This record gives sequence, structure tokens and C-alpha cells, in this order.
Amino acid sequence: MDWLYMGGTLLRELRTNRVRRILSILGVVIGTAAVISSLAVVEGGREQLRLHLEKMGINMVLLEDRYRPEPVRLFQDVYETEQRQAAAIEDAQPDEIEKKIILKSRASPGAAAGQDPSGDGIPMPEVLRMRDVEALRARLPEAALIEPVAMDYAEVGLTGTRPRVALVEGGTALGAVIRNLAVREGRYLIPSDTERSEQVCVLGSRIAEEIFKGAPAVGRRLSMLGSQWRVVGVLQPKGTMMRFDYDRLIQVPITSMHERRGIEMVSALLVQARDNDGALALRDRLHHEVMARLRDRDPEEIRVFCQQELIEQHATMLRTFRILTISVAAFSLLVSGVGIMNIMLVAVRERTREIGIWKAVGATDADVMAHFLSESVLTCAIGGTLGILLGVLLASEAAGFVASTVAETSGWSPVFLPVFFGLSLGTSVAVGLVSGLFPALVAARLEPTEALRHE
Repeated sequence: MDWLYMGGTLLRELRTNRVRRILSILGVVIGTAAVISSLAVVEGGREQLRLHLEKMGINMVLLEDRYRPEPVRLFQDVYETEQRQAAAIEDAQPDEIEKKIILKSRASPGAAAGQDPSGDGIPMPEVLRMRDVEALRARLPEAALIEPVAMDYAEVGLTGTRPRVALVEGGTALGAVIRNLAVREGRYLIPSDTERSEQVCVLGSRIAEEIFKGAPAVGRRLSMLGSQWRVVGVLQPKGTMMRFDYDRLIQVPITSMHERRGIEMVSALLVQARDNDGALALRDRLHHEVMARLRDRDPEEIRVFCQQELIEQHATMLRTFRILTISVAAFSLLVSGVGIMNIMLVAVRERTREIGIWKAVGATDADVMAHFLSESVLTCAIGGTLGILLGVLLASEAAGFVASTVAETSGWSPVFLPVFFGLSLGTSVAVGLVSGLFPALVAARLEPTEALRHE
């Protein structure tokens, strides 16, 4: 096989039939770019899942009681509404937003301290309490840890400054173990904080920055829940996971929160299973056990989220995305293959006399067939190489689009493995082989005498 002659022939074809050849190559470029970009985006998603798993904790199950007393519900609704509006308006002023939140929250008749937690005198429904947590620990030996969480929205700020509304969570020292939390400054809650109902708090990285404006936070005091709280630590940036925005969270001992609120209520349970399989089984068992203790509650108000379940949902989404994109790429390659076959048939017809000359000077049918087949493969190889370059350029944009519109996450970057390049180029070569086979057979079966008479 004279590869130099074949390459020269292909270049001559590109010059004389430029539009036709470029259009035939373009389909291969698009299909190959779709293959490599989709594989890189999916692999990036797998890496994102792995990092998400490491940050979220080990075999975590979250049970959330969606009941909120009226003052807490009002704070939550106003807070979330104003935050959404702030995100939609680029030039929104944080101080004005906080002012709106505080004014609206103070307008609630149930927001004042010491009133009925329901806000309107209606008796509270059955809720989880600390004794229920102890009972669940005894009845669920498959759970390595079960830790309570109490959540509230409160006005938080430094003395003499305008407060802001923030989510305050009452928890325990082991809650950090389950959620794999790490502190950037100071320390986290310790068992003695809960035992003595100490008025100490740990701040998320963003809320600490907003309140203290970059100054050291550890050792300072905050006003919230009608009292002064000493800051003992600041968390490392972690983001939002399992319905918690840790960067804007303020954590205090759960016993201290119960004392300040005047009601012992557990809003959520953090559960660590002993293994992945146990987490899925524990999810259903936990919901059943809690509903057995809260008989008057709507089962829809008690929600259970399993870490393994979320991971499987994301993995399913990634598999679906991969199948869809590869299907589109395969269709594009199929269409381009048909186009290349058509171009090669036209080339055989235009070069019939040339083929007759080859055979007259001793070229065999196998030589003719190998030449046209190699020309088709080389055409697709050029398209595949250009497609790989295009796919590498487009993969980052595709990952950003999927992250923002489908997965609703950030930090998703494509990951390229060497096998992806080999697979992409191999696929384009395979298309060249398949699409060039029939035209090569047609060229090889031409009779030399008939071919030489062709004009």
C-alpha cells in the first residue's frame, strides 16, 4: 500500500471537490465530538459523585420532620423568598434584604418570645423529642449513630448592629462525625457543651464572613434567640448537601436551643448506617419506627433521605445522559457514514478510467479495494481527529450546562481518560471501514477493458 500516493489522492480530492468532501467529513467531526465530550462529562459526573460522597459523610441517612411552628415557618418562608429575590437581582443590597426579613418576621403575632409555639393557640401535633431519640437508638442496632437536630430561624447579629435572619441548628458533637464536618478556626461542639447547655456556637464560613467582615470570629459574641452566644469555631467551606447549606448555618448545642425556645422538639435525625446496604434498609425501618411513635402525623410530613439513594439517582441520571448523547452521536455517525459511502461511489464513477489503468499495469482487485477502503478510512480518521479536538473544547461547556440545568450542582468538570480518545478515533475508523466497503467492492469488480473505454 502506497500511503503517500493515497494521501496525495485524498488531498487532490479535497482540492477539486472541496465542498463535497468537507461536508462528508463534517458529520464524522460532529459525531466524534459528541462521543468524546459525552464520555468526558459523564466521567466528570462520576468524579463529582465521589467527591460529594466524601464531603457528605459515610452511609448517611437523614430523617426530616417538616412540621414547623408558625413563627419558625414565617421566618423560613420570608428568608427563602428574600434570598431568591436577592439571587435574581444582581445589584440587590444585602442590608435592605435583611431589613425586609426582620420587619416581616416581627409583624407575626406569634413571633414574640414566650407565646404559644404554634403561633395561634392551636395545640402542637406530636413531635420527636429527646426520649424518642434514645428509644430509636435502642430499637435500631443496625444504626451506628443516631443524633438529633433542632432547627430554628432567628435574628442574629453583633451587639449594636442590625441583625440578620439565619438558620440556627441545635446539634451534638457526633453530628459532625456523621456529616464529616471540619472546622477552619477554633473547635466544633463537644459533649460537655450539650451536657451543660453551654451558650456557644459554630458558624458556617459564609455567615461568619457576613457578620464579622473578615475579622476573627472565634471568641466573639453573637446576639440570637434572646441571649448572647460565644463563637467557638468556624467551619470549612462545604456547600449545600442533604438539604443543609453548611456555609450559612449556625450550630449550637441542642440542649441550649431547647432551653431558649422553651420547647423540646427534634426537627431531624442524622443517622449513620454501618454499611451501604444497611443504609437502604435502615431508611425504610427508620420511617416505620418514627411513624409508630407519631401516630397522629401525616406520613408525608416525615421525609427520609438516604445518601446511597441519592447517589444511585445521580448515577442513573448520568447513565441516561450518556445513553442519550451516545445515541445522538451514533445517529450522526450513521448519517455521515451514508454520506461518505455516497461520496466514495461518486469518486469510483469519476475515476473509472484511472481504475482501468491500474488494472492494466498489474493492480489486482485486492489492491483496488484496499486503496478505496483506505481512502475512506483516512477521510474518517481526519474527521475523527478534528472531532476529538472539538469535543475537548466543548466538553467544559457541556459539563457546565448539565451541572446547572440537570444536576443543579457546581464544580463539575469533564474528565478525559486515554481510552476515550482511542474509542472516539476507533469509532470514526470503524465508520470509514463500513461506509467504504461497498464502494471499494464496486471499484474492485470493474472490468479493465470496460473501465478503459469509460469517458
